[in-house]
Amino acid sequence: MRRSMLVLVGAAVVFLGGCFLFESGILYEEFWSDPNTTAWTLGDSETATKSIESGRYHVLLKKTTTVFYWNDDTEKYGDAQYDLDVEHVQGTNNVSAGGLLFRVTDVSNSYGFQVSAFGSFRVVKWVGGTRTVLMAWTTSDAIHPGEAENHLTVLAEGSSFTFLINGTEVAELSDSSFSTGYVGVCVTSMAEANVVEQSFDNLVVRELE
Repeated sequence: MRRSMLVLVGAAVVFLGGCFLFESGILYEEFWSDPNTTAWTLGDSETATKSIESGRYHVLLKKTTTVFYWNDDTEKYGDAQYDLDVEHVQGTNNVSAGGLLFRVTDVSNSYGFQVSAFGSFRVVKWVGGTRTVLMAWTTSDAIHPGEAENHLTVLAEGSSFTFLINGTEVAELSDSSFSTGYVGVCVTSMAEANVVEQSFDNLVVRELE
Protein backbone atom coordinates (compact mmCIF):
# COMPACT_ATOMS: atom_id res chain seq x y z
CA MET A 1 0.00 0.00 0.00
CA ARG A 2 2.92 2.40 0.65
CA ARG A 3 3.83 2.50 -3.05
CA SER A 4 0.26 3.22 -4.14
CA MET A 5 -0.03 6.10 -1.68
CA LEU A 6 3.22 7.59 -2.93
CA VAL A 7 2.05 7.43 -6.52
CA LEU A 8 -1.40 8.86 -5.90
CA VAL A 9 -0.34 11.61 -3.51
CA GLY A 10 3.14 12.47 -4.74
CA ALA A 11 1.94 14.83 -7.51
CA ALA A 12 -0.97 17.10 -8.34
CA VAL A 13 -3.91 14.84 -9.16
CA VAL A 14 -7.09 15.39 -11.10
CA PHE A 15 -9.82 12.75 -10.83
CA LEU A 16 -11.80 12.61 -14.06
CA GLY A 17 -14.10 9.82 -15.21
CA GLY A 18 -12.49 7.25 -12.92
CA CYS A 19 -8.97 7.90 -14.27
CA PHE A 20 -6.10 9.36 -12.24
CA LEU A 21 -4.32 11.97 -14.39
CA PHE A 22 -1.04 13.59 -13.37
CA GLU A 23 0.21 16.88 -14.74
CA SER A 24 3.57 15.33 -15.60
CA GLY A 25 5.25 11.98 -16.02
CA ILE A 26 2.95 10.70 -18.76
CA LEU A 27 4.74 8.11 -20.93
CA TYR A 28 1.78 7.08 -23.10
CA GLU A 29 -1.93 7.79 -23.26
CA GLU A 30 -4.74 6.54 -25.49
CA PHE A 31 -8.31 7.83 -25.47
CA TRP A 32 -9.55 6.26 -28.74
CA SER A 33 -11.08 9.53 -29.88
CA ASP A 34 -10.76 9.06 -33.65
CA PRO A 35 -11.15 5.78 -35.58
CA ASN A 36 -9.50 7.41 -38.61
CA THR A 37 -6.18 8.04 -36.88
CA THR A 38 -5.89 5.22 -34.35
CA ALA A 39 -3.03 2.74 -34.54
CA TRP A 40 -5.16 0.11 -32.79
CA THR A 41 -6.65 -2.81 -34.70
CA LEU A 42 -10.17 -2.23 -36.04
CA GLY A 43 -12.55 -4.32 -38.14
CA ASP A 44 -14.25 -7.69 -38.15
CA SER A 45 -12.85 -11.22 -38.07
CA GLU A 46 -14.16 -14.68 -37.33
CA THR A 47 -13.11 -14.25 -33.69
CA ALA A 48 -13.85 -10.63 -32.80
CA THR A 49 -15.07 -7.24 -33.98
CA LYS A 50 -13.03 -4.18 -32.98
CA SER A 51 -14.45 -0.67 -33.26
CA ILE A 52 -14.26 2.81 -31.78
CA GLU A 53 -17.63 4.12 -30.61
CA SER A 54 -18.23 7.33 -28.68
CA GLY A 55 -14.55 7.62 -27.82
CA ARG A 56 -14.19 4.06 -26.48
CA TYR A 57 -12.44 0.99 -27.89
CA HIS A 58 -15.00 -1.83 -28.20
CA VAL A 59 -14.12 -5.50 -28.58
CA LEU A 60 -16.96 -7.93 -29.37
CA LEU A 61 -15.67 -11.46 -28.82
CA LYS A 62 -17.53 -14.28 -30.59
CA LYS A 63 -15.64 -17.37 -29.44
CA THR A 64 -14.47 -19.08 -26.26
CA THR A 65 -10.98 -17.65 -26.11
CA THR A 66 -8.92 -14.65 -25.01
CA VAL A 67 -7.97 -11.93 -27.49
CA PHE A 68 -5.12 -9.45 -27.07
CA TYR A 69 -4.70 -6.00 -28.63
CA TRP A 70 -2.05 -3.30 -28.25
CA ASN A 71 -0.28 -0.56 -30.17
CA ASP A 72 3.22 -1.76 -30.99
CA ASP A 73 4.17 1.64 -32.41
CA THR A 74 4.76 2.77 -28.82
CA GLU A 75 7.73 2.28 -26.55
CA LYS A 76 8.14 -0.78 -24.34
CA TYR A 77 7.56 0.06 -20.69
CA GLY A 78 8.92 -1.55 -17.54
CA ASP A 79 8.65 0.20 -14.18
CA ALA A 80 5.50 2.30 -14.48
CA GLN A 81 1.94 2.93 -13.36
CA TYR A 82 -0.63 1.54 -15.81
CA ASP A 83 -4.26 2.74 -15.77
CA LEU A 84 -7.30 1.65 -17.79
CA ASP A 85 -11.09 1.97 -17.65
CA VAL A 86 -12.85 -1.33 -18.46
CA GLU A 87 -16.60 -1.50 -19.09
CA HIS A 88 -18.64 -4.71 -19.29
CA VAL A 89 -21.14 -4.19 -22.13
CA GLN A 90 -22.53 -7.69 -22.60
CA GLY A 91 -21.83 -11.33 -21.76
CA THR A 92 -22.70 -13.73 -18.96
CA ASN A 93 -21.29 -12.18 -15.80
CA ASN A 94 -19.38 -15.14 -14.37
CA VAL A 95 -17.76 -16.28 -17.64
CA SER A 96 -16.82 -12.91 -19.16
CA ALA A 97 -13.80 -10.74 -18.46
CA GLY A 98 -11.88 -7.75 -19.73
CA GLY A 99 -8.64 -6.28 -18.59
CA LEU A 100 -5.29 -4.60 -18.83
CA LEU A 101 -2.22 -6.17 -20.42
CA PHE A 102 1.24 -4.96 -19.44
CA ARG A 103 4.82 -5.91 -20.32
CA VAL A 104 3.52 -7.47 -23.53
CA THR A 105 6.21 -9.06 -25.70
CA ASP A 106 3.84 -10.57 -28.26
CA VAL A 107 0.49 -12.37 -28.40
CA SER A 108 1.99 -15.32 -26.50
CA ASN A 109 3.86 -13.47 -23.74
CA SER A 110 2.44 -10.91 -21.30
CA TYR A 111 0.87 -10.19 -17.93
CA GLY A 112 -2.88 -9.62 -17.59
CA PHE A 113 -5.05 -8.03 -14.89
CA GLN A 114 -8.68 -8.97 -15.55
CA VAL A 115 -12.01 -8.06 -13.97
CA SER A 116 -15.36 -9.80 -14.41
CA ALA A 117 -18.92 -8.48 -14.19
CA PHE A 118 -19.49 -11.13 -11.52
CA GLY A 119 -17.46 -8.93 -9.15
CA SER A 120 -14.15 -10.79 -9.25
CA PHE A 121 -10.63 -10.27 -10.60
CA ARG A 122 -7.58 -12.35 -11.42
CA VAL A 123 -3.93 -11.91 -12.41
CA VAL A 124 -2.45 -14.16 -15.09
CA LYS A 125 0.57 -14.43 -17.34
CA TRP A 126 1.07 -16.04 -20.72
CA VAL A 127 4.50 -17.47 -21.46
CA GLY A 128 4.96 -19.06 -24.86
CA GLY A 129 1.17 -19.13 -25.19
CA THR A 130 0.68 -21.09 -21.97
CA ARG A 131 -1.42 -19.35 -19.34
CA THR A 132 -0.35 -19.42 -15.70
CA VAL A 133 -2.68 -18.06 -13.02
CA LEU A 134 -0.72 -15.85 -10.62
CA MET A 135 -3.84 -15.03 -8.60
CA ALA A 136 -7.06 -17.00 -9.08
CA TRP A 137 -10.48 -15.38 -9.43
CA THR A 138 -11.12 -13.43 -6.23
CA THR A 139 -14.24 -11.44 -5.35
CA SER A 140 -13.83 -7.86 -4.17
CA ASP A 141 -16.22 -5.19 -2.93
CA ALA A 142 -14.09 -2.68 -4.84
CA ILE A 143 -15.53 -3.94 -8.15
CA HIS A 144 -18.63 -2.44 -9.75
CA PRO A 145 -20.50 -5.59 -10.90
CA GLY A 146 -22.76 -6.07 -13.92
CA GLU A 147 -22.88 -3.68 -16.85
CA ALA A 148 -20.56 -1.18 -15.24
CA GLU A 149 -17.12 0.44 -15.57
CA ASN A 150 -14.12 -0.35 -13.41
CA HIS A 151 -10.82 1.52 -13.26
CA LEU A 152 -7.79 -0.79 -13.14
CA THR A 153 -4.35 0.28 -11.94
CA VAL A 154 -1.09 -1.67 -11.91
CA LEU A 155 2.03 -0.38 -10.17
CA ALA A 156 4.97 -2.33 -11.59
CA GLU A 157 8.43 -1.94 -10.08
CA GLY A 158 10.92 -4.63 -11.05
CA SER A 159 9.31 -7.95 -10.22
CA SER A 160 6.90 -6.42 -7.67
CA PHE A 161 3.33 -5.60 -8.70
CA THR A 162 0.50 -3.85 -6.87
CA PHE A 163 -3.04 -4.05 -8.24
CA LEU A 164 -5.85 -1.57 -7.58
CA ILE A 165 -9.50 -1.45 -8.65
CA ASN A 166 -11.32 1.87 -8.47
CA GLY A 167 -8.53 3.20 -6.27
CA THR A 168 -8.60 0.32 -3.77
CA GLU A 169 -5.61 -2.01 -3.48
CA VAL A 170 -6.73 -5.60 -4.04
CA ALA A 171 -3.50 -7.58 -4.44
CA GLU A 172 0.29 -7.61 -4.37
CA LEU A 173 2.53 -10.24 -5.93
CA SER A 174 5.95 -10.84 -7.48
CA ASP A 175 6.99 -12.41 -10.77
CA SER A 176 10.13 -11.97 -12.88
CA SER A 177 9.06 -13.42 -16.25
CA PHE A 178 8.97 -10.07 -18.10
CA SER A 179 10.79 -6.84 -17.33
CA THR A 180 9.46 -4.63 -20.16
CA GLY A 181 6.83 -4.68 -22.88
CA TYR A 182 3.90 -2.98 -24.55
CA VAL A 183 0.62 -2.09 -22.85
CA GLY A 184 -2.72 -3.34 -24.13
CA VAL A 185 -6.18 -4.76 -23.48
CA CYS A 186 -7.67 -8.24 -23.39
CA VAL A 187 -11.14 -9.81 -23.53
CA THR A 188 -12.05 -13.33 -22.41
CA SER A 189 -15.06 -15.59 -22.94
CA MET A 190 -15.03 -18.77 -20.86
CA ALA A 191 -18.16 -20.52 -22.19
CA GLU A 192 -19.54 -21.66 -25.54
CA ALA A 193 -22.05 -19.33 -27.19
CA ASN A 194 -21.17 -16.58 -24.69
CA VAL A 195 -20.74 -13.45 -26.80
CA VAL A 196 -18.72 -10.95 -24.77
CA GLU A 197 -18.33 -7.24 -25.39
CA GLN A 198 -16.01 -5.01 -23.40
CA SER A 199 -15.14 -1.38 -23.99
CA PHE A 200 -12.02 0.50 -22.89
CA ASP A 201 -10.99 4.10 -22.29
CA ASN A 202 -8.36 6.26 -20.61
CA LEU A 203 -5.33 4.02 -21.08
CA VAL A 204 -2.42 5.85 -19.46
CA VAL A 205 1.15 4.84 -18.67
CA ARG A 206 3.06 7.13 -16.32
CA GLU A 207 6.31 7.17 -14.44
CA LEU A 208 6.36 5.80 -10.92
CA GLU A 209 6.81 8.50 -8.30
